Amino acid sequence: MLDLNFFFNPTSVAVIGASDSVGSVGYEIIKNMLDTFKGNVYAVNLKQKPIFGKTCYKSILDIPSEVDMAIIAVPSPFVKDVLEDCGRKKVKGVVIISGGFSEIGEKAREDELLEIAKKHGIRIIGPNCIGIYDNYSGVNTIFLSKEKISYPPKGKISFLSQSGAFAGLILDWTSKERIGMSKVVSYGNKIDVNEADLINYLDEDENTKVICLYIEGIRRGLKFMEAAKKVSKRTPILALKSGTTKSGAKAASSHTGSLAGEDIIYEAAFKQSHVIRAKNFEELFDMAKVLEKQIYPKSDGIAVLTNAGGLGVMTADALEMNNLRLANLSEDTINQLKKQFPERVIVSNPIDLVGDADKERYEIGLDALLKDEDVGLIIVILLLQVPTLSFESIDMLLSTNQKAEKPIIVLCTGGEIVSKQIKKLEEGGLAVYPTPERTARAAYALINHAKTRGDIPGQSKENTGICKI
Repeated sequence: MLDLNFFFNPTSVAVIGASDSVGSVGYEIIKNMLDTFKGNVYAVNLKQKPIFGKTCYKSILDIPSEVDMAIIAVPSPFVKDVLEDCGRKKVKGVVIISGGFSEIGEKAREDELLEIAKKHGIRIIGPNCIGIYDNYSGVNTIFLSKEKISYPPKGKISFLSQSGAFAGLILDWTSKERIGMSKVVSYGNKIDVNEADLINYLDEDENTKVICLYIEGIRRGLKFMEAAKKVSKRTPILALKSGTTKSGAKAASSHTGSLAGEDIIYEAAFKQSHVIRAKNFEELFDMAKVLEKQIYPKSDGIAVLTNAGGLGVMTADALEMNNLRLANLSEDTINQLKKQFPERVIVSNPIDLVGDADKERYEIGLDALLKDEDVGLIIVILLLQVPTLSFESIDMLLSTNQKAEKPIIVLCTGGEIVSKQIKKLEEGGLAVYPTPERTARAAYALINHAKTRGDIPGQSKENTGICKI
């Protein structure tokens, strides 16, 4: 296992630049660390005034105990000397929050930091980042006030972001969307620890089942591809790449000092590395939600079970637009369903249970589809607003899903009343989506990763060519 564990599970942390000035970066960092981290937290500031009742040290060298990790939040001209002190203290990892480096043309400052880090064997995340949020260990270097941001529940999705502001937004947004998160890492200018290092680490992290990336540019392309190709066979990797236009590429260069590069090159690199690309951050987490469940199809055939014919047609369209196929139901499945359903039910694929469908009709349909060999994935469309479909159908669907050996995705939407039932489905372990298009993209991710894992036979041969970033 790549040893970056001292960043995520340190026993002691020093906050260099800690402050008692409300609203400052140093104030928010030490406040957040003291609120959530159970290990030792040391405040370092030249003024040496107590902060939150804790002794404040003039230098990290004055701390009487060992320090595993340091968080540096001081003006960029002073970071070099502070890092040197960290090396003399034998700190293992440093998160440099401070900006003012290659993103403003000061590449020489970064070279000096790398020289010091190499001399002392220090690993660096940053600079120009907000660092780490670990929902399990309590490490939280994010300098965002809890009066303005909510944090998500614990989950198995980890998010790596070149942008600090976007990482903070994702924390708040996933909280609202009830998406469980494991780790969020903003790595900024990535002068040392980069995407490949973090991907390798997260692959062996027991609390990470899906890795999501926000990328502006990749400097060490082959290293990234090697890591992603190895890891993606076990842990799904999803990527949102920005800077795809000339204007976006120019903005990325001034944001994190990244060279965005030709998008067609990144597209090829992602395909070769089995990285699933998302078009926007909503789609990124739509895909992550279903992959987190870790139930994979054994066939690429998809069955759609609906009580809303129009939504069934739209879903069929959306699936085909994503190069997915509807399953060919066996004669036994079709004959069995025709015997049990009223004549008005359309036994095809999609199966239209029609507007008077009840819980029992759904149960019969699900039972048959779970037994059909060509069906690898089932999309259940629920129009809960109709009078014949009671909310007891939610309990039936949850019970069926717990026993099912095939993944089930739900398409369901509505207002305040129906939203309560959707929440129950999600809390019970089902991924739920409000539109056919978003449902189809989630299905695409699930089928794609199942092929990468080798769960679905007959996948296309790998392209053995090399793509250079």
